[in-house]
Amino acid sequence: MPVKSLHMALLKKESIKKILVIKPSSLGDIFHCFPAVWLLRQAYPEAEIDWFVRPEFRDALAYCPVTLNKVINFPRKELGKLRSFLPAMKRTMRLLRVEKYDLVVDFQGLLRSAIFTSLARASLTAGFARPKEKISKYSYKVKVEVGADKVHAVDRNIALVEMLTGVQSDGRLPDLPEVKANGKGMAVILNKYGISKEDKILGIVTGARWESKCWAPEFFAGIAEKFIQQQPDYKVMLIGSPTDCEGAELILKQVNNPQLISIVGETSVGEMIEAIRRCEFILSNDSGPVHIAAALKKSVFGLFGPTSPEKTGPYGNFHHIFQRDLPCIKCLKRICPLNTYECHNLNKQEILNQLLEFSNKGANNEK
Repeated sequence: MPVKSLHMALLKKESIKKILVIKPSSLGDIFHCFPAVWLLRQAYPEAEIDWFVRPEFRDALAYCPVTLNKVINFPRKELGKLRSFLPAMKRTMRLLRVEKYDLVVDFQGLLRSAIFTSLARASLTAGFARPKEKISKYSYKVKVEVGADKVHAVDRNIALVEMLTGVQSDGRLPDLPEVKANGKGMAVILNKYGISKEDKILGIVTGARWESKCWAPEFFAGIAEKFIQQQPDYKVMLIGSPTDCEGAELILKQVNNPQLISIVGETSVGEMIEAIRRCEFILSNDSGPVHIAAALKKSVFGLFGPTSPEKTGPYGNFHHIFQRDLPCIKCLKRICPLNTYECHNLNKQEILNQLLEFSNKGANNEK
């Protein structure tokens, strides 16, 4: 059952009382989905909305612009082990079926997400007509054809909901709520490093899941050192997960300036979100935090190599993207097949100049 036009919306308001969103991962993808779920709420203001997500990203859903009725865990680790597979699958199926959903929307478009879309046994299931894994579409009763002009993941998610419901987005992005517990936790961490409410902060995110997305610690150290020298009113804060600690230590040693602090490995997911909210703007590899920053309407200075910023970069027109023009660029390889990482040879001075210009103007002036 393909849906190609807003005029073919199939779902009437009164018939949709329970909705399940399938978007288990990753962190950035979840934030890409928030505007579409916000539009779902506008289309069905009385419906209960649940979300199917991996447990490690559950905290991120506290920042959903829509109040969720329930969060259901996708126990991927348990399902990946022979001993725990069967009980985990039975438990998950029971949770998916107890609510008797009127609509399940799979924003992920992978085989595993499509399987759970089917297992929910909803009155209607929907997803992209051209999902990431083609076989996924056979799990959808409603297959939504999204135009080729919708390139970015955020736009594709919104278009799916527009086509499905007949309600069109007005182009505004939702404001994300503050989570008091996370804010308090972040305040304790900042106080530990002597950062006051008056301090302006440039956030730097150095980590990413792919080796090909990770610029060297020396690269960030060189920019951070010169930025601090020319902007003494700013603090520079390194943000990341425990796996980024080694790189952060190298940056701290090379810069050796009290204006540079690291909270890498010290925050929960929620506290990291509040850390990004506290920053004026951020410099980052292509990783989940750039999408958090964009959703919080913070400008991102993004470093891109193997991936396409047009498709999965920070959403919005208030960001600064740095990417070399090379024959091998946007290769989508986790490790450089040439072992040269030529895409990482960006002009540090150019990036520094733009950071300084932006900070001198005031971080909110370009939005």
